Amino acid sequence: MEYTGIAQSKVMQKLLAKVAKIAKVPRPILIRGERGTGKELMANYLHRASSRADEKFVTINCAAFTEKLIASEMFGHEKGAFTGANEQRIGRMEQANKGSLFMDEVGIMPMNFQEQILRAVEYQTFERVGSSKPIKVDVRLISATNANLEELMEEKLFRRDLYDRLTFAEIELPSLRQRKDDIPALIVHFVKLLHEEMPSLQERKFRSSTVEVLMDYYWPGNIRELKNIVERLYLFGDTPYIEEQELPAIISGADYIGLSFDDRVENFKRKLILKAYEDCGGNQSEAARQLQMTYSQFRHFYQKYCP
Repeated sequence: MEYTGIAQSKVMQKLLAKVAKIAKVPRPILIRGERGTGKELMANYLHRASSRADEKFVTINCAAFTEKLIASEMFGHEKGAFTGANEQRIGRMEQANKGSLFMDEVGIMPMNFQEQILRAVEYQTFERVGSSKPIKVDVRLISATNANLEELMEEKLFRRDLYDRLTFAEIELPSLRQRKDDIPALIVHFVKLLHEEMPSLQERKFRSSTVEVLMDYYWPGNIRELKNIVERLYLFGDTPYIEEQELPAIISGADYIGLSFDDRVENFKRKLILKAYEDCGGNQSEAARQLQMTYSQFRHFYQKYCP
């Protein structure tokens, strides 16, 4: 996603002015923000705005691998290094040499691996699994997390020295509810992408009243949630205009009709808890981090709403 023409809000224009300066400096950057705010897109934007734009942009999701596999994914391994290592493999850090490496979900890295990556970040040197030969690289590191790293450091679950190495500068991505002026342009952008993917798609337009309702919604899932809603509305109708009545009940407020204020608040809390639980694959600790709650707080609400 290009930001040109989409970043209409003052908060995003101010952020992009800061990013333009940061991008030119070849130092580690940490991107923070809620789920769905576009952290990987911002990392890619940083890469393309840097002097390394013509080199590779390599990504790794630190939450996608077990403690045993993540070192192999990051640093590579030699043939015979472990059972199943039938050939030499080049890791993500080596693949990104001269370019940028985006490490997503860094708050979930195992402690043992944090020690390994700390040395690689500081000295730009590492060894493949099963080898003692050092490999020197030139990689611009961009990390991202939606976790509360300060809380994790207090709980000794994230190394403070690694945090220092990863944060020459920090970029805090605003939630969609903090940049609602961008919603109309984002809708146009997502519709354009649909037509690029499916050129024969029937053209439909969003009524201004429909867009107004979308701008009033809380958007706990941020840009990712907006994209999913726009695509479903656009693809599942066959009229020239997308009407307010087509919106999901949770957005239009239809599921609150006849409820008292307290009941509406409880209903909204329940949906937030259930959605976070579902988005995180049933991991309550991760769902708590997504909602910026303690694990105990989340467990209390989950037991209340899901007995």
